[in-house]
This record gives sequence, structure tokens and C-alpha cells, in this order.
Amino acid sequence: MENESFWEMIRDGENAKLECKLAENTLPKEMWYTYSAFANTDGGVILLGVEEKKGEFFPVGTNDVVKLQQELWNQINNPQKISQNILRNEDVQPIKVEGKDILKINVPRANREQRPVYIGQNPYINTWRRNYEGDYSCSEEEVKRMIAEQSSQALDNQIIENFSWDDLNMESFKNYRQRFSNMKPDSKWNELSDKDFLKRIGGWSHDRNTNKEGLTVAGLLVFGEEHTITDYFPHFFLDYREKLSDDIKERWSYRVTSHDATWSGNLYDFFFKVIQRLVSDIDVPFELDQETLARKIETPVHSALREAVLNSIIHANYYGDVGVVIEKEQSGFRFSNPGTLRMPIEKAIEGGNSDPRNPNIFKIFAQLGYGERSGYGLESIYLTWEEQHWQKPVLHEEFRPERTTLTLMPISLMPNDVVHKFKILLQDRFHLLDKSELFVLVKIYEEGYVTNARLQALTQESSSEINKRLSNLVEEGLLESNGKGRSTYYTLSNVFSDLYDENGSIQMTDQEVEFDIESINDKLWDIAETARESKRLKAEKMQEIILTLCSYKYLTINELSDLTGREGNALRRIHIRPLVENSLLELRYPETPQHRNQAYKTKEPSKYIVENDA
Repeated sequence: MENESFWEMIRDGENAKLECKLAENTLPKEMWYTYSAFANTDGGVILLGVEEKKGEFFPVGTNDVVKLQQELWNQINNPQKISQNILRNEDVQPIKVEGKDILKINVPRANREQRPVYIGQNPYINTWRRNYEGDYSCSEEEVKRMIAEQSSQALDNQIIENFSWDDLNMESFKNYRQRFSNMKPDSKWNELSDKDFLKRIGGWSHDRNTNKEGLTVAGLLVFGEEHTITDYFPHFFLDYREKLSDDIKERWSYRVTSHDATWSGNLYDFFFKVIQRLVSDIDVPFELDQETLARKIETPVHSALREAVLNSIIHANYYGDVGVVIEKEQSGFRFSNPGTLRMPIEKAIEGGNSDPRNPNIFKIFAQLGYGERSGYGLESIYLTWEEQHWQKPVLHEEFRPERTTLTLMPISLMPNDVVHKFKILLQDRFHLLDKSELFVLVKIYEEGYVTNARLQALTQESSSEINKRLSNLVEEGLLESNGKGRSTYYTLSNVFSDLYDENGSIQMTDQEVEFDIESINDKLWDIAETARESKRLKAEKMQEIILTLCSYKYLTINELSDLTGREGNALRRIHIRPLVENSLLELRYPETPQHRNQAYKTKEPSKYIVENDA
């Protein structure tokens, strides 16, 4: 297993998250630059005892891996050497590859309270970050921004001296109050003065220690005038662009910026201008709200795009050097904001983790019902795109300048006509595939073959995750592996060879065309109705229902459990096992009884199908 994992890691050589170094007798000095770089970027793996030859990497081992480990712990726990030890015991593991001892060091991404992680005593001269070209030394400005991010205090709650009501666009503020009143007509906040109302939503503050009060950073950014905002944030810039034409001479079909002097230029007005343009041409199917019986006026895609705009606004670092840029093109959408993520990308996507850079700006929009589920914005966007079978969103960080970009491409990864063909040709095997495995088959059908790298580009999944999926499909006999190492590519197996005509399209006989998965599933549901309605069926009757169900196609325990309303383990013990032992049911994988996709089919299906259909 260690061998397989090692070769999978180094298949494509060093990258933004992998560094290989020789370390025969001692730790290489350059390793600490990589440790700092991984910690300050997005983490990564360091392999000690690996040599590079002409672009290829090979294990050469270390002379004493235990001694190397001890040296690592001694140095990393020395504050004179390294500012922070962010490693756990399990992050440093010796592995044996082809009889050679390799030290594997998994460096996590440091949290914002720990950054910058630097070498020696001076963060301004020995803080490093990582990109595809290797490790690079951070500028003084980058280090200052990391230090500023350590604070647990909300920067957008800071009172701005020498700013007042005169710096706000009152039309924007009054429009906000009207929206709030329409949404919450019974709120007592509607009776407050403008100043008290602004204080409640986070745009005005009172410091009890100094007794100072005034406009907050959030209040200025959300409701200010563009020229007053740039007095405090010189690099503040909002930019919305549309390019919907194929005419290469036309740079933008439509564009609005905070500098164009036709509107306030603040975040509040920008948010509503942008979402109106983004969703203007998204179809809304006719569907009634089950509570109000009124027609729904938006889809999950509308909500996802709105979340994406809000994410860009509340996570932006307005002290940075670049602005918020949102683009709408024929192929998709791009949302870019200054500042990097305040947590690892994986954690940001998984949901339930909230660390907005501007919590008061978030609060102001949340009062209008936007982004109420704190920490679930990105998760809901990813789930919406997955439900549509669209290309997986891409969340990307840049560090020079610091910028985070979310790209959303509403491009179907599994066209309905191709999926339907696979339903027909795979028949009973189709329902054993999960979405990710089906996607691999569809891509090969469309492109002729795929590589691990190609699937990484399409799905943004890790090489190891994709390799497991490809291996499973090879094991199932649906794919063939060709070539070796980095040159490995995958094609459809000979299971599919007779299903292509001379033009390379899948052939379908009349009988196959008549086969329809949905109609079969409806029939199975009707057949099992008696079992679902009665929990006290005799064993003979229950087994007859199971044999009838399994006459149409292979069914797994989970599927039989859903159809019959019976608990899976009891179903297997009381009914399935006796039917198999009496040779009435056959296994989909007889050589592997415990197979993860084990399913069952009746050995004499015609008897039960005829009787049932009659």
C-alpha cells in the first residue's frame, strides 16, 4: 500500500503541494523554506529520501530515518529556528518504498492566527510561500497582511475618524430601510431613528472605552459614496463585466464600475445591480410553492449565483491592492475578490465553517435575508452545480496580488442523450455505478480515452481519489488500462466493443431501445406494493415477491430494502440467503460474495415475469 501511495504521489513530479529532497544523513536546509511555504499557502507533502533524474523521481532512501525524525522534531520545536511547529505526530511518518526508508512530512495549512510561519527571528526576511514554480520569499507587505489577519476583532467594525453622515449616499440607505420594512413590517427597528437603525445593523458604532462613536468601515463600504470610500480605501474598486458576444472586436457587452459616476458606487447598490444582470436570462420552470400555492420565481441556480456575489463582498480584503471583479460570459461566471481564504479550501467548501473577513457587512445583508445560513454559502453553490450535473466549481487562490476567484461553469458533464445510451447498453449494470463512475465512462465515450490528469482538470478532485475510481472500473471490467506511469490512459473495455457502428456511435437494437430504466423501476415499485403495505407476510409470499423483482434485473440489498420496506440485514438473513442456497437467486459477483456492489437475479426469470405481467 505504501509503494502504491508513493508512486501515485510522484507520478506527475513536484507541484504546488509536493516537494521531494535528498536527505541521506541530515535534514536539507532548503526543506525549511518549503515547510514555511506550505504552511503559509495551502499545505503540502515533503518527501525526504527521493532523488530527481531528468525530471523523473526515484526513492533512494535515508541512512537512518529514525535519526532524521529526531532531528526534525528538535529543530522544529526550537523557536530560534522556526516560529511555529504546526505538525502533529501523525504528520511525520517513515514509509518504506522498494526496501528504502523515506520520511514523509505532511505540512498542513497554518490557520490565520499562526501565520506567518517563518524561519529564524525576523518574519519580514524569512517568510515563504508556494506556487507552481517553487518556494518564494514574501514581500514586507504580504507579511504585514498576514499579521493583520491574525486579529480576532472584526476590522469592518472599526470606527472611522473624521467621517460622518455626509459621507453616506442617503438614497442607498433609505432604499435599504424600505426593503427591511417590507420584509420585517413588525420589527421595532422600523421605529428607530436613522442613526440608531444604522447602529443596530452594524454601520454605526459606539466605543464604550473611549466614548467615541461614528461610522464604521462596514457602514462606509455598504452605504458610502464612491469618492468618500476611496478616501479611506484608495484601491477600492467594484467591476461587473459581461461578454456575451462572439465578436472578438467587442471587449464587453455590458460593464458597470464603481468609478463611472452614474450611481453611488457602494456595495449595497452594486449587489443588486449585479444579481439582476446575472440571473436575467436564467429560465424559471413553472412550479408552485407548496405552502403559498404561488409560482416560484427563482431556482436553486438563482440562489447559488446570489450567494457567490455575496461571498465576494463579505470575504474581500478592502485594504488590498485589487478590487472586486464579477464576470458573466457565454461559458459561465467568475467571482473574484481581493484577499485569500481564511481557512483551507476544503474546509471552506464543506460547509458549517464561517470566518467572514467582514462580519458586519455580512450582518447588514443578512438582515435582508441574504446569506442567512452562515458558513454554508460555498457548500450550497457546489451542491447546486452538482445537482445540475454541471462542471465542478473551481475555487482558486493567488498570492501576488492576493486574490480569491470562484469560477462557475454551467456546462453539462453528462449530456442526457449520452447518459440514456449508457442506461440502455449497461442495463442491469447501470444502477451499480455512482455518478462519479458514470462520469468517467461518459467522458471516455465522448473523448475516446481519459487520463488521470484530464479527470483532475475536469473535476478538481485529487489524483488519488481519481485513481481509486479508475481502478474500480478496471476491476469491474468496464475500463482497460493502457501504458505505464505518467503515460497511463484508460479506454472502454471490450464489453462495449460490439455496441459501436461504423461511425463510432453506440448501436441499439429494437429490443434495447424498448428497454427503459424508469419504466422498469415503476414496475418494480408496483410489484413490491404488497410487501410495503403488509409487515406480516408469510416467508413464501415474501420470497415470491423477491424472485419476481429480481426477474427483471440484478438488485442490491439496499434496493430490495427500499422496494419492500424491510430492513436490509433481516432481508438478507431471512430471505436472500435461503434463496441463494436453494439456487433460486444468482449472485452478480459469484467469485466475491462480499463484493461492495453485490446484487441478485432470479435464475429462471421468465416464469416470474410472465406470471406477473399476466
